[in-house]
Amino acid sequence: MAILDKAKESLTGGCLCGAVRYVLDFPPGSSWPPDSHICQCTQCRKHTGSLMPPLMTVTPSQLRWANESDYGKPPAALTEFSSSKGVYRSFCSSCGCSFTWRSEATPDEIEILIGSIDEKWLIGDRTEKVSSESLTEPGNFEKVLNAKEGALGREICTPMAGQMFMRNAIKGATDVRLGGKRFVEVSQKILEIPD
Repeated sequence: MAILDKAKESLTGGCLCGAVRYVLDFPPGSSWPPDSHICQCTQCRKHTGSLMPPLMTVTPSQLRWANESDYGKPPAALTEFSSSKGVYRSFCSSCGCSFTWRSEATPDEIEILIGSIDEKWLIGDRTEKVSSESLTEPGNFEKVLNAKEGALGREICTPMAGQMFMRNAIKGATDVRLGGKRFVEVSQKILEIPD
């Protein structure tokens, strides 16, 4: 089975230290590519250290914790923090890697931080080994980039579900349009920025 086919069945991810691992299942009938978006709210920025953290929405049943000791149960290093009333963010207590956002108001959804997905799914397997110096030669960077097999980054990272909290956009840095609709904020009242 090709990596692309396997990825549409499942994706894997984890933290820097390896204490937390997970599998995202995409059974037949699941949305593919999954709904992805970017959030520029202050809490997401603080949780991740990123100005524009990309997230994907899945159902809680699609997420399986894959720690070796007790498959399916959250690992001991997984910690959940209540960032506001009824809202929880998870991270590895050993290395600090951020994983999820979830809200009691939407129990059928959980947001996965895309940066925690394994590199082989985001950029693909490298089919040839090249030195960093050779990438600076004309045409080599594009050649190597295109030679990676199984890269799903474009499919799962393009924020087709939207860019959230554009009210926090930083002029000249994060005010770019990457895909999907743009929203001033997402709260009780959803305010969309017109095209």
